[in-house]
Amino acid sequence: MKLKELLYNIIDTDFDIEIEGVTCNPRRIRANFLFVCIDMKCLNRITELPVATIISQQDIFMETLVIFHPHPQRIYSEVVSRFYRFKQPKYIAAVTGSSGKTSVVEFCRQIWQSAGYNAASIGSLGTRFNDKIITHTNDLTTPDPYDLYSKLHDINNNNIDNIAVEATSHGIDQYRIHGLKLSVAAFTNLLHDHLDHHGSIDNYFTIKQRLFYEILPEGGKVILNSDIEQYNILFNIAKERANKIITYGQKDSDITLLEQIPTQDGQYIKIKKGDRIYDTFFPVFGKFQAYNLLCAIGMSGVDLMDICVKKLYPPPGRMEKVDELVFVDYAHHAGALKQALLSLKWHFKKKVVLVFGCAGNRDKTKRPQMGLVAQKYADKVIVTDDNPRNEDPGQIRSEVLFSCPGAWEIGDRKKAIKKGIEIAYDEGMMLLITGKGNEQTQSIGSKTVEFKDGSIVKLLKSSHFS
Repeated sequence: MKLKELLYNIIDTDFDIEIEGVTCNPRRIRANFLFVCIDMKCLNRITELPVATIISQQDIFMETLVIFHPHPQRIYSEVVSRFYRFKQPKYIAAVTGSSGKTSVVEFCRQIWQSAGYNAASIGSLGTRFNDKIITHTNDLTTPDPYDLYSKLHDINNNNIDNIAVEATSHGIDQYRIHGLKLSVAAFTNLLHDHLDHHGSIDNYFTIKQRLFYEILPEGGKVILNSDIEQYNILFNIAKERANKIITYGQKDSDITLLEQIPTQDGQYIKIKKGDRIYDTFFPVFGKFQAYNLLCAIGMSGVDLMDICVKKLYPPPGRMEKVDELVFVDYAHHAGALKQALLSLKWHFKKKVVLVFGCAGNRDKTKRPQMGLVAQKYADKVIVTDDNPRNEDPGQIRSEVLFSCPGAWEIGDRKKAIKKGIEIAYDEGMMLLITGKGNEQTQSIGSKTVEFKDGSIVKLLKSSHFS
């Protein structure tokens, strides 16, 4: 693609250089690439590389053509989208919030697929097209534009009708999805998370709001949880931009959850939309998952009566039953941990032993909060390691144990899970293992080792009862 065509209406240029790729990562540069310089420190690394053109926020002198733009990061997503000639589907939906995003995009994709659409979902579980898994995970929940549009380009040959995307606060803040033409944006909830990056809960929420006034076009559709305290702020943003607003929750909403009855296989739910009431079985564990379902119903645009809720299935690693008494869940902040613990007791009316830890090189303020939740809502607690990365694992555990001094401390995650299995089966309790969900690895120092909670459970249980 010619540079002039690639940058049309983005940067005014008359240069007709042939561009064979676009990236912001020096390690991905190939011959005749356009390099969008988001981090000025990278310039020292590309002087010897065969880059054709550089977009920079500073005037620099190099033999390579350098084009100035005050905010390269803001245009990167759109430039990559244009390079891949990504044909935007008619319906693109994005959801943000502290928890529930993965379940919402998964339910949404399943609803679309059942309704006869070719549908894709993109998020922490990777990229999926209908029932086909394109990638099992993404390096980032909201992928870098290079990864996002290259994947979409590859699957777009299948004529995608609809796409559901997880929009994280990092993804919004770093302009990763600004090249997508959204039809709908949704908000689940706001809980204590990522304050290591954003500094405060107010900053965290401010960034999430940008999905609704910076990325979603005026007149687009907005799906809001009417039961959260941030509802009025989001409602007013949508109203000012003439968005169509669809609310969901237990209050008098457009999509109202009237009743939930737990079973040991899922839950019976009663939903009201307009004048119609829908009674059905929802084969998914977790009281909170009904909220995620309501959000997905609103986000999908599919008529409620055309949705077969009883055929939906949960995303892997989200309140996933891996054995008779054992569940794994991705809960990695206090609010999600509380919901998971209460949900397990709601379904099974049993005591719960909890195995959990907190991640290294992440928000440290969560650690005592999660310990407090564990102390209050679990009946027995085992504190272990969860991707300590480059931090001292013992120090992480001590920060958690400060708020739950009665817990066992077993740093080795496999041994901690083994102890949890022994307690659960010897005392007739439920075992909940949280923090990693469907993750396939454990990061310890500079090493990454294979480790999946569900697989470890099956291995240990077979040896425990052999």
